[in-house]
Amino acid sequence: MLEGRGIEIGPGHVPFPGVAAAKVRYIDRWAAGENRSLFPELGDGVVFPEPDIKADLDVDRLRAVRSRSQDFVIACHILEHLANPLAMLKEIDRVLRPGGKAVVVLPDREHTVDRTRAPTSLDHLVDELHGDVHEVSREHLVEAVAAQVYKMRADRRPLEEIGADLGEDELEMHRQRSVHVHVWTQAEFTEVVRYARSELGLRWDVLETMDTGRDGTYGDEFGWLFLKAPEPDRASRWRMLFDVLAGRE
Repeated sequence: MLEGRGIEIGPGHVPFPGVAAAKVRYIDRWAAGENRSLFPELGDGVVFPEPDIKADLDVDRLRAVRSRSQDFVIACHILEHLANPLAMLKEIDRVLRPGGKAVVVLPDREHTVDRTRAPTSLDHLVDELHGDVHEVSREHLVEAVAAQVYKMRADRRPLEEIGADLGEDELEMHRQRSVHVHVWTQAEFTEVVRYARSELGLRWDVLETMDTGRDGTYGDEFGWLFLKAPEPDRASRWRMLFDVLAGRE
């Protein structure tokens, strides 16, 4: 499925399966030991791969990776954690060579602890993109912590009240561990994909779709395998230009 050499963004302790280690470089915010200390509940037997590139994905994004240099990019359960998902989609497109592949997998909010949360709207994502957001807001943190921790304990107070009880140290701990900043169902994120292709210029063709609940998955996730379309040759570009000019006459 994935050939050549590429990167996986934020592999955590469960890197994407079926990719030879020699073919993939890992990009993560934390070194392996730092990751283990942030997630003590996983136990000592859990192995976090050492990142080949350390980067704060909200601040640095994929700045350390050359444009059009990757045969594939894996973004498995990472976009929902980011302050600016559309900006990362643009970065993935930038580093992919024409003919390269992108794997995008996300959790389905209706099948996780996020089921009580409202979906992240496309307008909200576009505002974050245009605002060049580089940090997860306190409001997002409160909403995510309330859903993942407090509501699991049957706390039904309004988010404002829950947020007032959250100390800055606790919020910062969850920021370091990373939370589900944005949440979608498969249908809701499909709208995001359409926007990225039509408005952001991502020439990504769908090779395969993984629907929520598909056999062989965890049952709570969905995703796509995309192919970045090769660029048209010079003759094709001239034909496209002539077509545009003809349409304007």
